[in-house]
Amino acid sequence: MKKLFKWIFRLFLVFVLLLALLILFLDPIAKSVAERQIRQHTGLQVMIGRLSIGLRNPTLTVENFKLFNSDDFGRSTFLDIPALHIEYDLQAIRSKRVHLNLVRLNLGELHVVQSKDGKTNLQALQERQKSGGPLSSFGGTKAEFESTDTLKRTIGKLKFTSDKNPARNEEAYVGIRSETLKNVKSVQDLQPLAARIALEKDIKFLTETVFPQGSNVPLNGSKAAENAPQNRLTDRPDKK
Repeated sequence: MKKLFKWIFRLFLVFVLLLALLILFLDPIAKSVAERQIRQHTGLQVMIGRLSIGLRNPTLTVENFKLFNSDDFGRSTFLDIPALHIEYDLQAIRSKRVHLNLVRLNLGELHVVQSKDGKTNLQALQERQKSGGPLSSFGGTKAEFESTDTLKRTIGKLKFTSDKNPARNEEAYVGIRSETLKNVKSVQDLQPLAARIALEKDIKFLTETVFPQGSNVPLNGSKAAENAPQNRLTDRPDKK
């Protein structure tokens, strides 16, 4: 009996050690898996400085995320996100639905590049996604996006480089800090913001390339800004 207790105790110690190692290496493993999946689905190089998964609460935090353009688009930085924090509905995820309670996004830079044949890196990425399947999938089944309750975004630099027509090159620092948008259900909910930025910063490529006419983007920036629900767009420090 004494040997049995010793064996059980040793087994318990091994279990505790394995659990401690899992907790210790959970984030690095998740970071490696995330980088591999993004490379596989986008065909682009990606770097993630840090990825943290909440153990007590359903949260995901990413720091220093960088996505790089392919050789066809100069291998420059495509997307730079210094910080991203997500609080999600775990029960919805289990049901293959995406419902985000809170998203805090710090967009450091978005660089849209147009090649000599007129195609942009955004178009190339969209074409690959259509042929290669969705990023957000569970066991091969596409997850249905429902909504984001609260989106708090900080936006830095927006840049457009055209190898086809360098005269169209644009670059501007937007400087939006902790602006809040409620109940985001589709990309169309971001269109008033895009139109407002295009108007205020005189950035034409936002409404010509990122949100073209075919996507129902209001090209009249002033009217879009006036008609946007004022209770949904606020500039205030992020206290959370």
